[in-house]
Amino acid sequence: MTDEQFAELLRAIQDNQPSFTDWMGAVAGALTFLIAAAALWIAWGQLKEASSAREQTKKLEREKSQPYVVAFLEESAIGSHIIDLVVRNYGQTAGRNIRLSFAPTLNRTDGNGGQEDVILPEVISFLAPSQEWRTLFDVATERAHREDLPLVYKGVVTYEGLDADPQKSDVVIDLRPFKARIFPEILGVHHAAVALQDISKNQKKWSESPQGIKVYSRDGDAKDAKVVEQARRWKARREAERAAEAQNDPKEG
Repeated sequence: MTDEQFAELLRAIQDNQPSFTDWMGAVAGALTFLIAAAALWIAWGQLKEASSAREQTKKLEREKSQPYVVAFLEESAIGSHIIDLVVRNYGQTAGRNIRLSFAPTLNRTDGNGGQEDVILPEVISFLAPSQEWRTLFDVATERAHREDLPLVYKGVVTYEGLDADPQKSDVVIDLRPFKARIFPEILGVHHAAVALQDISKNQKKWSESPQGIKVYSRDGDAKDAKVVEQARRWKARREAERAAEAQNDPKEG
């Protein structure tokens, strides 16, 4: 390259050198791009967070709408010493195809010093909200004296929720608190029903025979007046008899 050609190249570079205004425009454009990119990133993050929040809310609402079937022990209406095994749906929707399993197998006293299994259904097909299934588990006053029966049973309740989603709840039946418990006799509706049955049976035995029931009626005022009159006559007669006896007494002569 000749000296003349090199000088011409330097002039061309100097003539095309960016001005301060060009530099400011380029910087402003770059900042605008960066701000736009940051805004886009923030917006994407907010959309992602909002979507996650919606999914979480949807999941929570679904969980709240699921059935919640549990098994537990509860005092029977017959008396506080009678224990029932209860399976109840505390959820807001129906539970379906409910199954129970326990280890060891649930058993109870049989009243004769032996034991028997607590019979559980193979499946409870349907339990509406607040609906329950129950059966006799045992008599606590008899169970408390048995050392050959388990005190703790562990089990699980499996069932179907919304869209047949599998659900389950764990169960622990602990009978140790019942061993030291005192069971006062509390008379309730069941006892009243039994008393009414006894009254009904006794009424059926009533008859007009000498061994049956007898019903008396009376007119109070008339009966009382008659009794008073009879008493007055009896008193007068007794006084007359005493007077006659006094006249006939030899000592009187």
